[in-house]
Amino acid sequence: MALPPPAKLQELAEIFQRNAPTSFEPFSETKAKIVKYSKMLVIAGAQSGLQTAVTMGVGAPTVAIGVGIGSIALFPLGAALGPWLGALAIGAKANGIFALHDLRSSAARKGDNNYTCSCGKCVENLTYVINRKENNVAIMATGIFTAGLTIIADRLNSVRKSFQKNRPKEKVCSSLVAGSRGGCVCAIASVMMICGEWKQEDKPDQALVAEAVAVIWSSDGHARLKSKW
Repeated sequence: MALPPPAKLQELAEIFQRNAPTSFEPFSETKAKIVKYSKMLVIAGAQSGLQTAVTMGVGAPTVAIGVGIGSIALFPLGAALGPWLGALAIGAKANGIFALHDLRSSAARKGDNNYTCSCGKCVENLTYVINRKENNVAIMATGIFTAGLTIIADRLNSVRKSFQKNRPKEKVCSSLVAGSRGGCVCAIASVMMICGEWKQEDKPDQALVAEAVAVIWSSDGHARLKSKW
């Protein structure tokens, strides 16, 4: 699955800015709504051409559409995301970024990409994520030659630190979520990349996108993101 190109993420950033939720729900509830509402919009558009009407209605507190199985109340973000997610399935092409290192270079304006950082924190945040990921790989490699003792010690240490507040990993996740909510394209891309595996040969994965959006707009999204790496 290819990471959505910069232009599509810029559209997503604008959707975030226009339709941000007024309150935050837990990750599981937020993701369920996004998935359900997106499917309902597709059904509605196919059955009666209501997709355009729903999109035009974005910005109101709620939007209601009939899909043959009753009326579904949509919160604005869900209503706006339906057509956007649908566009990904039609054929959004990648832009050459398939690794966190590439994304960091783009944030630092060293590459030819346009996943620009507007929050000013993506280079620092991505550096921490990359270092932690590479450290984890080193621990796994060492564990092979030490009967797994290195891995066990690292896991116990991770459990211990999970009970401590304001750890660097937690701060980085919170910073990435905050940057994404503010419309930073690089932060949004970073959250998406951490949420799953993006492969060059395929189209963007709607399920992974929905996961990332739910991380960004849920009350415990930073904790969900933290569990991914």
